[in-house]
Amino acid sequence: MDIDFYKKWACQKMIESSQSNIWEGHWACAVIALTTLLEEKLVPAKVDNLIHENLVKIVEEHANEQLYRANKVYEDFPAQMMRLLIQKNHTCHALGHDVIYSFYLLSMLSRSDIPATAELFDAMGKIVNGFAASGPGYVTVNGENIVIDPDGIPNTGGRLQLTPEAVLDLLQDFQRPLQMEKGDMQLGHILTHGHAIVEMKQAYRQYVYDNLDPAFYARINLLAYANTLEEKRVESDMAVTETELNPLEPSYWEQALVESRHGHYYKYAYSYLRLCRMAGRNPSDFRVFQRIL
Repeated sequence: MDIDFYKKWACQKMIESSQSNIWEGHWACAVIALTTLLEEKLVPAKVDNLIHENLVKIVEEHANEQLYRANKVYEDFPAQMMRLLIQKNHTCHALGHDVIYSFYLLSMLSRSDIPATAELFDAMGKIVNGFAASGPGYVTVNGENIVIDPDGIPNTGGRLQLTPEAVLDLLQDFQRPLQMEKGDMQLGHILTHGHAIVEMKQAYRQYVYDNLDPAFYARINLLAYANTLEEKRVESDMAVTETELNPLEPSYWEQALVESRHGHYYKYAYSYLRLCRMAGRNPSDFRVFQRIL
């Protein structure tokens, strides 16, 4: 199957997710991440076949009910999507998934001739609104998943403008007990949410300057506050696995075939490698993957 097949599959998955369970859109994002890794050659050729195996596994195990219907093209799709996001940028929604889903889809469409339809726009509107209505997402504290109101906690200080370098440094430097991260995957979503924002700031500068940054930093404040509530302080670097998780090596993609953690193996690899390229950094230190996977 060619790359366009997977891109159309991702469009249809977004549509069907909007009609049933918006979290199923994770698999659309996973497919887009894998196709982008291949198209932009973010990984060495030695892992290409394994990435294709992962693509086949996703579309077989999470099959769509219908094919994507490329009719009724929606004019000015990117601009309308950005306006939809900006209207709801005042606080963080569902670990940033409104921004993450939108970025993945817009980025994929910008690299293909696949038309964005009115049906697809309506679906994305339902998804973005659904995430906004779902709240900030839960945080694992003392073994329990709780919801903390990000607007009800103090600001932890001044923030830098989000750039590829800033997201990578924050991912590396933010300290969080391992058991919290294993429970809620918040740190991994700092990576994907931050990546989505910096990419959209470049691609859609006329709509996005720093107006998506506050929601991101609201999540950082929330996580810093949650750390103060955690009673069992097992630091993240004390209990990492001995197995290396390196997306430039076949072993990473072999493990993803066994358990992709809701597609996060794919999205984390894409975001990290893409940010490294944007920042002009050589991706050589992959210890962070032991913290977020």
